[in-house]
Amino acid sequence: MASIYKKQNSPFWFVQFVDADGTRRNKSTGFRADNPGETVKARALRAQLEAKELNRTAGEITGGNWDSWVPQYLERHCESPLTLERYLDAWKWLAFWLQEKHYHSPRAITYRNTLEYLDWRTSYKKKTGKTVGRNTAIFELKTFALIMGEAVRLGHADANPLVSMKLKRDKAAKKPELTDAEISEIRAALKDEPEWMQTAFDISLHTGCRLRETRIPVNCIDFVENKITFPSPKGGEDRAFSVPMPTALRPLLERIRKSKQKFTVEFPFQPSRRWQQFFIKTKKTHLTFHCLRVTYVNRLRRAGVPREAAMRLVNHASELIHQIYQREKVEDVAQWRDAVQFAA
Repeated sequence: MASIYKKQNSPFWFVQFVDADGTRRNKSTGFRADNPGETVKARALRAQLEAKELNRTAGEITGGNWDSWVPQYLERHCESPLTLERYLDAWKWLAFWLQEKHYHSPRAITYRNTLEYLDWRTSYKKKTGKTVGRNTAIFELKTFALIMGEAVRLGHADANPLVSMKLKRDKAAKKPELTDAEISEIRAALKDEPEWMQTAFDISLHTGCRLRETRIPVNCIDFVENKITFPSPKGGEDRAFSVPMPTALRPLLERIRKSKQKFTVEFPFQPSRRWQQFFIKTKKTHLTFHCLRVTYVNRLRRAGVPREAAMRLVNHASELIHQIYQREKVEDVAQWRDAVQFAA
């Protein structure tokens, strides 16, 4: 299976893979390991090479060899590297399934055998012994629906059996809001962790930004206007936004500026995984880093910040998405307990 790795004294990611003639090769990706954007591209390349390994079969020229056209289609379809990475990772598993079931041509795909994919995928155990949830398998099938649509357009299939699939997703678990006690406990535990984790925690706690957004270029922090600009938020550069610099963050950001850093944090490989391991170690497995965003949104509401302003502060374009983050408690509505009066 393809993998990416770092070499000592090299700033780039390297990739190891098996090529068409069965030779194991190692080469530089040309993508820098200290740049999150280029790390995403390196991981997308790894997923693409892995899919080729899993789907390397002698198929017909007219679409039998899925890998002769699927990765190229996904690259055209996806606008951002993060989206491409997700789709290529989905295709990796779909290609594995197609190979295992000997579905070498799009014309072999039926509605019934795509439904079988759900059971196959959710029961397949990784080396760690873990399996994936139903929602992951459904996302992969939706990716397959896009691929089959392209197969029809290219003449590799007569119809797309996955059109308008009615698959019910499992209800996602709600991420909880952090209590003051939990925030204090996490701060204490972070003293034994790398500095980047402490910095990311503080930035997200006071701005509600996502983990990857905590890596802010220092030249995007305006210490005169007291303003922070997030140049690469979720959704890409077109969704760049600025917020007032929280007073509590200014001392931290001043220290970072004086240290001559280019970014507020530099991530290691798989920073989300590092946070997952942290919460396991501190016996807070019910928490994730994204709980900081939930916490910030709810505290804005309790502080009486108008919804439009709160959405602007956390870069929510949809009121529906914004409402998902809100966690009303009994005490939040206690002031209206006697709002309705009736005659005795």
